[in-house]
Amino acid sequence: MLLLPLLLGLAFLALPGGRAQTHEPITILAPGWHSEVIAPIEIAAQVYPGEDGLIRVTLVDTNQNLLARQLLRLEALSDGPVAFTTLLAYELPRESTSAILTVATQDEYNRPLALRSVMLNLQSSGDERIQTKPVTAPWLEVIQPLPGALIAESPLAVEGTIIPLNEKPIVIELLTEQGGAILTKQLAVETPGEPMKFDVSLAYAPPGRVRNMRLVIRQPAEIIGENAILDSLPITLTP
Repeated sequence: MLLLPLLLGLAFLALPGGRAQTHEPITILAPGWHSEVIAPIEIAAQVYPGEDGLIRVTLVDTNQNLLARQLLRLEALSDGPVAFTTLLAYELPRESTSAILTVATQDEYNRPLALRSVMLNLQSSGDERIQTKPVTAPWLEVIQPLPGALIAESPLAVEGTIIPLNEKPIVIELLTEQGGAILTKQLAVETPGEPMKFDVSLAYAPPGRVRNMRLVIRQPAEIIGENAILDSLPITLTP
């Protein structure tokens, strides 16, 4: 029980300042990748909450079964991250299985803000083997556009560097206030774990009014329908 508070303290010491691609919006401190766990799962993380103050925790197995879900409200007392721990109960339909644990946030329009995940080995009984090597290095650096940029002309230039987690294609989407994607671009991945530069142009129809958009960059997980990682930034389209 002393391990999780220690991890939380170390993570705060390692966190850089700033809000625009200078920190990890979500860091899952425990359990780490490929930990062997039994119910309930003791989760420790630090998060920059979205405007709704809610944290969404889900557990989905390799057959796409939703095993558990939690919706947690966190009070952000400053611009810094909020540490939290929770116990996630679930029922295992068989002796053991692999599953993806995700922690996600949303913005004021209920659009995805950020998401992080770990793959776990769920056991119905036995000893836990918890890995404690949280991923704290940013997987994505966006050079342009900057957060909050005003975009007056099509196409939208998106440039940066990404470190893919797996072989699934990188997905770039531009979402409206209602959450619909007005454009989507996929980038093929050659070597997971190696930095990959990208520079794409996204053509769009000029809006008739000012639009508060969100540029989402994500990579799907090996489990169909789930994301392995996601980051986003707000931009404004002007007529």
